Amino acid sequence: MPMTDSADYDPVCGMQVHDRRWVTTYRGREYVFCSEGCLALFRRDPALRLSHKGERARYDLVIVGGGPAGLTAAVYASLQHLHALLLARDLGGQAVDTSRIKNYMGYDLVTGPELLGRFRDQLLAQKYIEHRLDEVLSVARVADGFALQTRHGCRYEAPAVIIATGMHRRRLDVPGERRLLRRGVSYRLVHELERYQGQAVAVVGGGNSGIEAATALSRLGCRVTLISSGPLTGDAGDIARVEAAENTVVLTDHEVAAIEGEEQVNGLRVQPRGGGRERFLDVSAVFIEIGYLPNTDCVAPLVDRNRDGEIETGRDCSASIPGLFAAGDVTNGFGKRIIIAAGEGARAALAAGVFVRARQSGTASVQGPA
Repeated sequence: MPMTDSADYDPVCGMQVHDRRWVTTYRGREYVFCSEGCLALFRRDPALRLSHKGERARYDLVIVGGGPAGLTAAVYASLQHLHALLLARDLGGQAVDTSRIKNYMGYDLVTGPELLGRFRDQLLAQKYIEHRLDEVLSVARVADGFALQTRHGCRYEAPAVIIATGMHRRRLDVPGERRLLRRGVSYRLVHELERYQGQAVAVVGGGNSGIEAATALSRLGCRVTLISSGPLTGDAGDIARVEAAENTVVLTDHEVAAIEGEEQVNGLRVQPRGGGRERFLDVSAVFIEIGYLPNTDCVAPLVDRNRDGEIETGRDCSASIPGLFAAGDVTNGFGKRIIIAAGEGARAALAAGVFVRARQSGTASVQGPA
């Protein structure tokens, strides 16, 4: 159950509510809701929704993760009339921090928050399924499917589960990185852009994310040093633009040795990968964009994973155990893109629907990566 009594939060799902379209009063107190669906659930049993006791419930399908894959899976679960639940720490995932999304169907250019806002509206207003803001700590096999335990002490069971937990940012693991986090070290450019306008900054990472960050900072008038451990590997056009920017220096085949500063970042030390003399760069911020690691801790003991820790899946997004599916960046699927994650979310939900209906009719078949 959502562990908050704040009037600004939905007592059913735990989401922060920014408007007052759905409101009710219970025992002299007013409550607001994210959607008509959550309001209806509250009215069925207000005391239960406010009890803060660990919820126990069974569903046809539980979806874990609130990024593009999880949200799309939820919509397609709704279309199949499955009794489904979406569990996520937040709605949006890593895509919320993406400043520019290019060539998503229907958009030439859209920001992450704008696109995920559309996803969220579709889930809450048009294709509602139950959802909770909660973290899944473990997924275990039980006699009739799976049991999921959450940080809020809830337990949910279902014959089918979709893991769409995405990835988290990889760290450099160098001196000064953790100590100076949020004091000049950042993994989320979107929230830090204006703060460093016109200053000398460094971006670490030669892929699409690093090049995008360097370009955005360059446009703000920052003096940018882009550091990559190898050649730049992003989009060719974006590479050409960042290399041509007058206020940007590109250091390829270099690694960060340490991030310097007491209360705030004041520089970093870099050195060539093949060995050589260290250099000190006088910068006030370091933006780390070196990729991601899959979020598989809650399900790791159950599934087959590749050497990168990604869940291995078949053509229907099935994992190595019947009833368990995975979609999006957490899988070994080719192409870490929002549009691909959304497509996999739809495929996983359709496959899970087939599995659930087969179980209900007693015709379930063997499933696994193929």
